Amino acid sequence: MSTQPRAVAVRFLRDLFKHHHHLDFLSQDVDFLDLDERNRRLVTELVYGVLRNRRLLDHHVGELSRTPIERLDESILWVLRLALYEIEFLRIPDHAAVHQAVELCRQFRKASAAGLVNAILRRFLREKPALPEGVSARALAVRFSHPEWLVQRYLTRYGAEQTEHLLRRNNEPPVPALWVNIFKTDLQSFCRQLESEGISYQVYPRLPNCITVDASGFTQHRAYKEGLCFFMDVASQEIAYLAEVRNHRRLADFCCAPGGKSFLLASQKEKDAQLCCCDSSFARLRETRNRAQFLQVPDLNFIHADLTSTPPFRKPFDFVLLDVSCSGLGTLRSNPDIRWKIREDDLFRFHSKQVSLLQSGFSVLRPGGVLTYSTCSTEPEENEEVIEEFLGEEPNAALIGDFHRTYPAPHPGDCFFAARVRRVGP
Repeated sequence: MSTQPRAVAVRFLRDLFKHHHHLDFLSQDVDFLDLDERNRRLVTELVYGVLRNRRLLDHHVGELSRTPIERLDESILWVLRLALYEIEFLRIPDHAAVHQAVELCRQFRKASAAGLVNAILRRFLREKPALPEGVSARALAVRFSHPEWLVQRYLTRYGAEQTEHLLRRNNEPPVPALWVNIFKTDLQSFCRQLESEGISYQVYPRLPNCITVDASGFTQHRAYKEGLCFFMDVASQEIAYLAEVRNHRRLADFCCAPGGKSFLLASQKEKDAQLCCCDSSFARLRETRNRAQFLQVPDLNFIHADLTSTPPFRKPFDFVLLDVSCSGLGTLRSNPDIRWKIREDDLFRFHSKQVSLLQSGFSVLRPGGVLTYSTCSTEPEENEEVIEEFLGEEPNAALIGDFHRTYPAPHPGDCFFAARVRRVGP
């Protein structure tokens, strides 16, 4: 059993927080790419598993170590977390997990900590620490490995039973969903191709051109490499279909990168309708344009624009999609690191920018035009409170229907929020 994939996982986890990397960087990591497919899967399991269970693993370390957890060397703490995850959740022999952890200490030039690591892990095997019981925020935060402040918010809004369901959902692996690229194929032909290659799938009945698959290794299949599909969470796809854009002539997707919702809007609009795709990041906008060309999505206009300043548009729009930057707290299944990076105070910072973006996006709507505001957050500061503040200040805006939420009730996708607003005055 090699230490190499474990060393890659420990180094990546350490740098993820030390250098503020994004979890998506794993697939581009040089050491990760040097591994064979089997070891890449192991590293992915270790990285995501440790992140999903970090608070629980830290509880064990804190109970077993005579050295306070905040005084442990950063690399050694990640070695302990990884080894405890292997022992607790993977079918790795206990002695092998302990041995690999001790070897990792030496590999990270922390040989003096090998005895400490060995002692903590062997003590865990002899006397596994008890977990806090009950439904207090602290107890649930430890058992389900979430920040205590976020658990307390869930409890206040939803009560203990729904909170526990939501915490469990956040710890489940995401359901891998594809959107079938109808600009290159159609759903029936695509499904026949999967069947001919022996790939199992399920058609998702609530959305057009959406299927779920086993994601492992799928990016190596011909259908994916040829751009016949792309991965997109079902809840994210739902937002694009809330638009009902067929009768609109001028459409805009502000904050459009990485492009998925723009491409779904393009699949619904009339052929002669205009769709402007805007983003404040030139690099991300360029990537989105390149992706659209690869997928052969037609009739998109790409505009580099910062909507926090005056929008650079002469003509108003019939429809605007505003999928704003947010905390991402609705995507904890796909991005388990977010729960350890976002702080409660961050929500107020996001709120201020989101209100500003909503005001700016609404300013370019024609009378009778519709704007869809969406986030992948569960928190009211980014959702309901943004809409309520905006409506209180904008007399020409009216809410259409109810808020759209994919939480806290069971849902196969991420936790998304959306609201639709119409301009009812000049």
